[in-house]
Amino acid sequence: MCWKGSVIVKNIIRGIPEHGYVCLSAFSHIVELLNPGSSYSIMVNRMDSSFIYYFLAFGACIRGYAQMRKVTVVDGTHLYGKNGGVLLSTVAQDTENHIFLIAFCIVDKDNNASWTFFFQKLKSIIEDEPDLCFISDRYIIIANAFSRVYTHAHHGLCMRYLTENLCVNQHYREHLYLFYAAGKAYCFDEFSDNFVELKSKCPEVAHVLENVLGFEKWSRAHFSGNRYDVMTTNIAELLNSILMDEREYLVSYIFNSIAKKFGEKFRECHAFVGGKENIFVPSAERILRDSKSASDSLYVGNPNRVLDKYTVFSNGVTAKVNLLERSCSCRKFDLVKMSCKHAMAALRAKYSNGKDYGNSIYDYSSPIYKYKSYLLAYSETTNVVPPETKWTVPQELVDTKISPPSYDPKLERKKVKRTKGVGETFKSKRRNRCSICKKFEHKRTTCRMVIKS
Repeated sequence: MCWKGSVIVKNIIRGIPEHGYVCLSAFSHIVELLNPGSSYSIMVNRMDSSFIYYFLAFGACIRGYAQMRKVTVVDGTHLYGKNGGVLLSTVAQDTENHIFLIAFCIVDKDNNASWTFFFQKLKSIIEDEPDLCFISDRYIIIANAFSRVYTHAHHGLCMRYLTENLCVNQHYREHLYLFYAAGKAYCFDEFSDNFVELKSKCPEVAHVLENVLGFEKWSRAHFSGNRYDVMTTNIAELLNSILMDEREYLVSYIFNSIAKKFGEKFRECHAFVGGKENIFVPSAERILRDSKSASDSLYVGNPNRVLDKYTVFSNGVTAKVNLLERSCSCRKFDLVKMSCKHAMAALRAKYSNGKDYGNSIYDYSSPIYKYKSYLLAYSETTNVVPPETKWTVPQELVDTKISPPSYDPKLERKKVKRTKGVGETFKSKRRNRCSICKKFEHKRTTCRMVIKS
């Protein structure tokens, strides 16, 4: 009775679940008016006008993504409403390691057709180019849909997801550090050293990583695109946890709540850097400061007197820097697009310790880390749709009726928390321990030693 009462109250406050689909066309029209440049698409069944897919990307997110690194994470999570469904999402990570929302899509089922529709609509706002990279878990449906739609972009796998699978299937938890060291390595030599050691200790794991998955799917050094420092899908998982309560809302309520939450987040991020006077964002400034400090102990040579080509020596390690191509043999300069410690030393040798040296540190790094780029990304915000009584929409949209998708509910109470995978950790239940005999499974009030005495 308590559960039924809560359902009735929720329906009074938000409306019945079926109404969320009926007003979807009118809701999308208002979203487009309040958020110029937004992109949405509704697909219904031609036979009975039942809901199939709904894609929405806010205009502020589309324009702000131009200032992001071209690494996006895709994931899906199930909805808990009366009619079920799956919420697909794609997010990016800004240069301060915050979540940047790009697009959402609600689908009736999690299958090849729904993911293909999602990527097709995503392609209209995220162009297919060689610099683009998508990260996901090892879900074959995502990989198949991605390869059908995006032909030039690259697809990589989440390291955390692979770790959980390998720990369960190959039982190699004690050598986990070798997999992370190999996956996060920038240069091929560092990767080889760690992977050879992993192969000697866990040959089965090495076989899966090398022959089944392929180095290019999980290794930063072998990845054909550029993942920067995005090695997992954690930002997408974090987004799913943020939207935990919204997953039982009406379709229109879900997107309105997203607009409200991330509208506030956009304003906070813009205010965070609004009064700063540094050239780069704080996290990038810290990385450059550490690299500059580490470069003080390096020796730089230019034996052939070649312009912009230097050889840097440190503790028996030699690195070759090409400032013209903005590359270093350690490959950190190439992949992160910020001056590494070897590039810092080469810049100091070229410009000496003066004002030109200080400016060159930023000039030879990517402008994506600049404060101005960060401010542009969050210069706009997402606007919330007002109550339905205040809408003014064309009559043809009011007359458009979309029915809920066909859904066969199970005769049981709906699960709010998802079922954890085999490799995920569970919180162990606390076991009772007797304070008298120090044994488990009973308490002091039922201890046999007390009874006997």
